Amino acid sequence: MSKRRRHLLVPASWPGAASPKSSFELRYTPDAAADIKALDGSVRNQLRKVLEKKLAVDPESYGLPLRGPLADYWKHQFAQHRVIYRIYPEHRTVVVCSVGVRKQGDAADIYRQLESVAKTGRLAEQLTSLLKQILPKKS
Repeated sequence: MSKRRRHLLVPASWPGAASPKSSFELRYTPDAAADIKALDGSVRNQLRKVLEKKLAVDPESYGLPLRGPLADYWKHQFAQHRVIYRIYPEHRTVVVCSVGVRKQGDAADIYRQLESVAKTGRLAEQLTSLLKQILPKKS
């Protein structure tokens, strides 16, 4: 597997995408992988547990749907951080789109950051690239 593809599947420091009991495969946009890499080690460990034990098992039960411009996305809160993700139930896949601190009213707020990335089209490009990898090829 190429370094680029592995980077999109799982941050390099994580040995596996999910626990053996998972029913959803975890994927990461390049922006989310960069967000995760920038986290403090203890926060990264908390995130790994959230991803493996909750979101990879039952993302709808452990998350809340977002509204407004991010209506197709879900969030999960851990500590002062949020994981923003999108669920593709027909492919049993959760795509982590962003990870960051929730700073009420701050321009660096995770929701504002993701909205701006979505407006530029970069989020759609990243999701499209990941979906091309998991969708069956048409003959």
